[in-house]
Amino acid sequence: MMSLRPVEEIVGVDPRYHWEFPPAGRGESRRRIRSVWYFGLPLTSAHRGGHSGGGALIEGVDGQERYRDEGTVYPHAGLMEMITYQATYLPEIAWAYHDLSHVPWPRIRAAIAADPPDVAALSVYTATAPWALIVAAEIKRVNPNAVVIFGNDHAGILYREILTGTYGGRLVDFVSTGNNGPFTMLGLLYALQGRLDLGRVPSLAYRRGGAVVHQAAPTFPLNRRILPDYRLLEDQLERHYDKAFAVWYAHHYELKRMVTLPLDGGCTWGDKATRRCKHCSIQGLTPKTTDVAAAVPVLEDVVGGLGANVYAAGDSTLGFSSDQWGGDITYLDELAEACARSPVLRRHRFMLAYGLVYEFLRSAELCRGFVRTWNVGLEAFDPRLLKGDSKGINKGKDRIHEALELARALDYKLYISGIVGLPGTTLELLKSEVDDWLSLAETYRDQITTVSVSPPAVIPGSRMYWEMYNDDPRVRAGHGEIISTSRLTERYIRRNTEVEPADVAAAMAEIARGVITIGRERGGMKFGGYMLGGTDTEETAEYALLNDLCSRL
Repeated sequence: MMSLRPVEEIVGVDPRYHWEFPPAGRGESRRRIRSVWYFGLPLTSAHRGGHSGGGALIEGVDGQERYRDEGTVYPHAGLMEMITYQATYLPEIAWAYHDLSHVPWPRIRAAIAADPPDVAALSVYTATAPWALIVAAEIKRVNPNAVVIFGNDHAGILYREILTGTYGGRLVDFVSTGNNGPFTMLGLLYALQGRLDLGRVPSLAYRRGGAVVHQAAPTFPLNRRILPDYRLLEDQLERHYDKAFAVWYAHHYELKRMVTLPLDGGCTWGDKATRRCKHCSIQGLTPKTTDVAAAVPVLEDVVGGLGANVYAAGDSTLGFSSDQWGGDITYLDELAEACARSPVLRRHRFMLAYGLVYEFLRSAELCRGFVRTWNVGLEAFDPRLLKGDSKGINKGKDRIHEALELARALDYKLYISGIVGLPGTTLELLKSEVDDWLSLAETYRDQITTVSVSPPAVIPGSRMYWEMYNDDPRVRAGHGEIISTSRLTERYIRRNTEVEPADVAAAMAEIARGVITIGRERGGMKFGGYMLGGTDTEETAEYALLNDLCSRL
């Protein structure tokens, strides 16, 4: 049974686990692994009800052709980190990367039938957990001896539910539970070969003797990790991702592709850097950065060699400057200086970085030489809708527009996201939020690449899910390896607002219509949403497929 226990993340090297590769005295492999496949979800056919790549199609709006199954714009950074470690330390094992937002299910199924992998690693989000199980079931059907490992937030949080679940108990052998993906995966591969004790693999959960074993470990420091090598995936960048980038973002950027690098992690929200908001406490996040001296050569190769922009997918990148939190973190200061010195990097504004309104106001001038886009989570315009422990807390419209005007003056691009249907919403407030989103889109259309607005996504790892789980018996009764986010979101809206889910859906549609129309007229701005999960008809089809595959195992 889960409980809400906010804790500060521990970063370090636990000597109980193995972190250095290759292991000393490697020995001979007692089990041959021919191939490892890495899967990024969602599948194209799982684009149901809205998704971050584009958004649900809106009735009565022309010009939405580009919103149909466009696929993701960049490869999955966590999986690329694992691939980079495998290519470095186990080059004799073949690997393959499949992004199922680009490759349709029949082609994946045919590839599995032709030559199934020995090991499959899947990145699992709550909305696409059914599809992760479908892929695992097909692999197990064709190759019963295949080893399946799930990772990412959904699986890492619900590792016990998955490993003991109706489906996961048959399909999933291991779950990666922490922020140590490459060390978990590489250690597991050595263990499967018989070259490392399984008990020395960090952040791993599995079944043993009828019980679930969880080898929890602190986060390995970012400044001692190898950054992903995207040259390994250059053919797929050309085949898939560049085309998606061209559809959505090319006219906003000088460089015509995008990759993601884990340059930092955690958040610095609060009066001091060691204070955690409840969101980051639940997810175990704390400020951490990679070494600038190690990052710059990688950035130069990505920007100068691959010609790619860099999404620094940290939780609060623009908060890592000396002008905030008592001057304890100087990461951005060092990075700005290093980029200015680099003959490659100083010619480009190449980075997309996340930051709260306050953080941007304090770091915008410092970052203007290398940050191209500010990815800002506004959440809402009216402070009455924001809880005091909200990660995206802001001080209202005046502070928001101060930051947006500064972004315009400094020629920043903007990726702006928010939530409609937060606790305390009334019909009057909902209408006001819609008006504010449309006004923002109209005013800053030439700066905005994306307006992404969604209902509250009630997923494991969020404050909303934990509160509902602890307070609502119906949520506990429905808890398991697969979570119906769409149904939970509707229940959350009914319990915490004065509006109905249909009112929130109508507000979303109005914002979407306005953003799409404004974007078509000038600026190319797009609308995005969060993928909550399937509708009843689609979920029924998914379960039918999953059950059929499991019946044939």
